[in-house]
Amino acid sequence: MSVYNGTPFLEEAVESILKQTYKNFEFIIVDDASTDETWKYLKFLNDQRIKLLKNTKNLGLAASLNIALRQAQGDFVARMDADDVSLPRRLETQLEFLEKNHDIDICGSYVSVIGEDGKIIGQIEKPLTDIKIKKELFWLTPLLHPTWFVKKEVFRKLQGYDEKWDYVEDFEFLTRAKDYKMANIPKHLLLFRSQKERRSQKTIEKIYRNSLKLRQKIFREQKPGVSYLPILARSYISTYLFPTRLKIYLNRRLKFA
Repeated sequence: MSVYNGTPFLEEAVESILKQTYKNFEFIIVDDASTDETWKYLKFLNDQRIKLLKNTKNLGLAASLNIALRQAQGDFVARMDADDVSLPRRLETQLEFLEKNHDIDICGSYVSVIGEDGKIIGQIEKPLTDIKIKKELFWLTPLLHPTWFVKKEVFRKLQGYDEKWDYVEDFEFLTRAKDYKMANIPKHLLLFRSQKERRSQKTIEKIYRNSLKLRQKIFREQKPGVSYLPILARSYISTYLFPTRLKIYLNRRLKFA
């Protein structure tokens, strides 16, 4: 888990991992040079399963996750975001699923969407099977990043996240992992928090530009065919013609897509 200025939701996220029914794990937390009370909270955690790392400067999510991956000792890697909540049986359920389905390399799950007050406001249910996931792969992210449970060898063979793809690092990674088998578990194993939009206009613009660049890369390298052209066109229009306010609204709404 990477965290940058994680208050006020960090404690709930951390506790949800420490209280998992499956107990045999290492919990690697990277503080990405937070300027709030994040490090003060983390350094007083008293659990031998926790390994704390602190960046001297803000590196971003992809770089911080790569730092954590280099420290990981287990055979599997579970993702977690600092404002979400893993339900108690999440790790147990995903580990059992991969142990029973040896051909699956990456799995996610359904999620319940919560607001800042913790109340459920929606559900996200992505496609279940590898075939359906691959059909959606180049259009949208078919596995929600904070639900990933991945064989570590997949990260090793693909050399982790590509750090130049800020904000779309999960989407980019999955496009490179297209030859690995994927699945989603049809259970709501995570509470996915939809916060009120706090990103700067500069960040929103970067999200849109990188999304467009990634889709151009997909079209160029993966060759999904002419049916992909409308996706490229919509991405181009939204990047260069939509006002920033509309982009902020759509970015918030698309969290439910």
